[in-house]
Amino acid sequence: MIILGITNNDLASACLVKNGQIVSAVSEERFTRRKDDKVWPAQSISHVLRSGEVALDQVDYVAYGWNAGFDAEKHLVLYFDRILEEAQHNPDGVPFFRKRIADEIRNDKEKRKEFDDFIQRNNLQAKTIYIDHHECHALGAFVCSPYQNALVMTCDGRGDFQSLTVSYYDGENDSVLQRETTVDSLGYFYGRITKLLGYKPNRHEGKITGLAAFGDAERLLPLMKSMIDVENGRLRARSGLSFEPSYDGYSDELESMLAHEKPEDIAAAAQLHTENLLVEIIKHHILDQGPNNVCLAGGVFGNVKLNQRIREIDGVSDVYVLPCMGDGGLALAAAVGTAYLKRGSRFKNPSMKLGPDVIGTQACQSLLEQDYPDLACHQPSDMTATLIEALSANQVLGVIKGRMEFGPRALCNRSIVYHTADKSINDWLNKRMHRTEFMPFAPVTAQEHATECYIAWADNQVAADYMTMTYDCYPEFIESCPAVVHIDGTARPQIIRVNDDPFMHKLLHAWKRESGQAALINTSFNKHEEPIVCTAQDALDALREDMVDIVVLNESLLVWKKGKNDFAKRHLE
Repeated sequence: MIILGITNNDLASACLVKNGQIVSAVSEERFTRRKDDKVWPAQSISHVLRSGEVALDQVDYVAYGWNAGFDAEKHLVLYFDRILEEAQHNPDGVPFFRKRIADEIRNDKEKRKEFDDFIQRNNLQAKTIYIDHHECHALGAFVCSPYQNALVMTCDGRGDFQSLTVSYYDGENDSVLQRETTVDSLGYFYGRITKLLGYKPNRHEGKITGLAAFGDAERLLPLMKSMIDVENGRLRARSGLSFEPSYDGYSDELESMLAHEKPEDIAAAAQLHTENLLVEIIKHHILDQGPNNVCLAGGVFGNVKLNQRIREIDGVSDVYVLPCMGDGGLALAAAVGTAYLKRGSRFKNPSMKLGPDVIGTQACQSLLEQDYPDLACHQPSDMTATLIEALSANQVLGVIKGRMEFGPRALCNRSIVYHTADKSINDWLNKRMHRTEFMPFAPVTAQEHATECYIAWADNQVAADYMTMTYDCYPEFIESCPAVVHIDGTARPQIIRVNDDPFMHKLLHAWKRESGQAALINTSFNKHEEPIVCTAQDALDALREDMVDIVVLNESLLVWKKGKNDFAKRHLE
């Protein structure tokens, strides 16, 4: 069975599943080089089909998880009851409710038509599967999780007239336990705070998560509760002067109220409130349903601190966050979800290294000779030893190897790597990459060292393999690796298992022997507001712009700027 998954809204992407395997997945931004590009994913579709060596007419199903439409059975009673409640208890909120519904109907028409036109042009009508947006998120999370049964929560700004669902999956009695409207949206709540603090909503929420650790959460918590809260296990927004279910529309009263507040206090209150609300909802269903494992998907679960809070709920054994948790991941979720719905197929704990591969070393050398005369290269006989020398000499490494990762996290195939001893790196390297961040860079740690670094980490917790969750850190790790520990004593690690990445696993062990540090920095190889690098050319262009000191290509080739790198002059030239 061959399934093509497509999404063309927020972050356009494509994924191919063939004979029970995820063959390829990639987002269009990596080709167009425009961050969060929502153009039709023509290049992504071509790439994944080519990777699977199939033509479009050989595909059995084309799956779509955006704008399946209003479903009376799923949505009508939900909205009827909620509108009636609003009219009775918050009549001033009714116009906001009406506007939200009208926007919901209008907003996705163009993108749905784009997909439908593609289907019609290629005569694929009989092969098309439309999946409810939030059920698509949920399917992706469960189908890719390592669990036999799980409580699954989805949460984002909006999608198919919902902003949150809670479901139970066990392969036999799968069911949706709770749905919330797009008026009662935690995604909009957090995004509005993001915009109020001067950042772009639906993109920069991670900055707010990092900033929150510097603030006092309690003082402004009542204001956050006045915007949205939980009542009897249900999310309830209070539309009006303080809140509107949109990234736009801020009352003068709200802006005046927050004008003299510290940004970090606003962020801290929003972060704590979001955590408290979702923890309360999950607790409600754990008591009712009783599964020990929780799966998470939807853009809100890009929030690594929130995910830690959920993992720490009494009664939760483990948490799996779909690594491509946002709407860009719907292409993969739709493809694996269709395989599950049609044949019960599971894709437990799949690798996210699903994108285009780097050209071979010989081709890289030819590229350098032809297009990059200002760059020099060298093939060390012992790459690990040479990289240990480079890291010891404070060289910033840009690593590009193997297949590009799918999703928002670079997982050492398209990463910037540095040592963890210099806490000031959060300032100078971010400036070098034109980034504004409040959270420190993430640590990458070998599996064998993780238990001595991260409190409560266990070998079966695969969420940390994808950098989707924070952990409290042991004092010894905080002291030896200060560059990757936040002010609150947490870090968001990537754990490397030897079979997943032998190259990085070997480097991490060698670095631990050399320095005593049980981690290296891993941050995505990109400038601010640019996609993560895809090709060798992208990486070499970044080197030219001084984003990194040395590029590590294909685990075998080092590249630097001729005559301008003192370490290379001494050791490589």
